[in-house]
Amino acid sequence: MDLKTSRVKEKLKKREVCFGTMLRVLKSPQAVALCASQGWDYVIMDTEHNDYDYQTIGSFSLAAKYEDMNLYVRVPDKLYYQMAQMLDIGAEGLVLPQVKTAKEAQHIISSTKYAPIGNRGVSVSNTVTLFRDYDLVEYIKWANEQLMTIIQIESQEGVENIDEILSVGDIDAVMIGPSDLSQDMGIPGKTDHPSIENAYRKVIESCNKHDVAPGIHLTNLEAVEKWIGEGMRFMTFSYDIKLYKEASKNALENLHLMLS
Repeated sequence: MDLKTSRVKEKLKKREVCFGTMLRVLKSPQAVALCASQGWDYVIMDTEHNDYDYQTIGSFSLAAKYEDMNLYVRVPDKLYYQMAQMLDIGAEGLVLPQVKTAKEAQHIISSTKYAPIGNRGVSVSNTVTLFRDYDLVEYIKWANEQLMTIIQIESQEGVENIDEILSVGDIDAVMIGPSDLSQDMGIPGKTDHPSIENAYRKVIESCNKHDVAPGIHLTNLEAVEKWIGEGMRFMTFSYDIKLYKEASKNALENLHLMLS
């Protein structure tokens, strides 16, 4: 049995657009199969703002090994143990919030990559290998090649330092956080303000220069279309709560029309 190949990495190498969504409240690992059945390229478990525990992350990670869809974890902070442990539990990549400097980016790579790239402590994950035996050298090579490193640019400082950040290397994608970025820039919630949009374009330009996939987290389809047109390729759309509420509202509106 081969170790899982990253669907997202394969598509991004071909310069294709990947679509993912975020999980905030769904706690059953059946959510992984549900999302995969609808064709998402990836899902992100958000542990920065929500209450996922290690057991739930482990169960979701195991379920993901049987699906042609990648599962990533957004960690609360960029602490070594949070990053390395999530990968040992079985996450297929990490989303790192509030990256502002090249020094932080270097710490991320050191914490998430095995030697010779980084200094991550060696532990062969039983979830990743599905309890099969693998040669240590083979496992390390696979992990360095297949696990995704996704940084979030969510501040003016991060935008200003984007070239230095991406020059560190081994970053696969950027996922802009529009709400935090707008707040940091003093225009909270105005995610289509010209200053914000210029920041998006600066990130896209730097990503293209460094062969990194530019991306963003959006909840509006018109905005998604606009930014795909401007070069975004790692496109995270909405999240479980909003998707359910919007589908429910639409269904109920149609059901009530039947009574009129």
